[in-house]
Amino acid sequence: MSGTTTSSGTPVSSLPLASAVSGTDTLVGVVTSSGTTLAEQVPVSVLAQGISETIGLSDAVTAAQAAAATAAAQAEQAAENATNGVNAARGKADGVAALDASGNLALTDGTVLQSVLSVSPATQTQTATLTPLLTLDESAKVRTASGDISISSVADAMQDTDYLTVLGGSVVSRPTVTGNIPSDFTMNGNIYIAPAPYTNGASVLPAALSVDADTGIILTDGSVFFPNTINNIGVLCAVSE
Repeated sequence: MSGTTTSSGTPVSSLPLASAVSGTDTLVGVVTSSGTTLAEQVPVSVLAQGISETIGLSDAVTAAQAAAATAAAQAEQAAENATNGVNAARGKADGVAALDASGNLALTDGTVLQSVLSVSPATQTQTATLTPLLTLDESAKVRTASGDISISSVADAMQDTDYLTVLGGSVVSRPTVTGNIPSDFTMNGNIYIAPAPYTNGASVLPAALSVDADTGIILTDGSVFFPNTINNIGVLCAVSE
């Protein structure tokens, strides 16, 4: 320890002050223990331990460590409970939605989650579509504006002449008005093309049809049904009978 002296009779107040001490340094002091008072060397580590025990520092540290461990365990348990709660409710009625690895809606069969519905987002040219992933029999039902109907009823409706298929496989009501394609229309592949008289106004197009002045392509607003045609996003195209 810095500040030691070998001079006899030097007053304590005249001794130099130590600038620092470590646990291995030794102090000189008068110690009373068990009724006996002696001048003894006291290691700094012993003095520190005595002070710590006197003020209860060790107990406080132990209590703080125990509290921290308890809080960590409680937080871990709370997280586990939350996870278990979410997992228990996934894909169930009044629970939370569940998605499989492909983003399809999944529902529980009572034991495991089953992928049941695929969602195709809407684009600038197509509306969003829902595709069932489960195998459906004729007793399965779908919801319509008129209520729930069975698959077999839909199949019967598809055979009716009041419905037709448009681009993308969608089934829509057939327009109540039926028109005829002029015989002088030409074809580019399966696309109807109007000759010059229709682009310069010399001839009149049937109702619901218009023409692109630059290309001559026939356009339709879908309000009139032309047999053996399909509305290809507003373009009138031919289909086989």
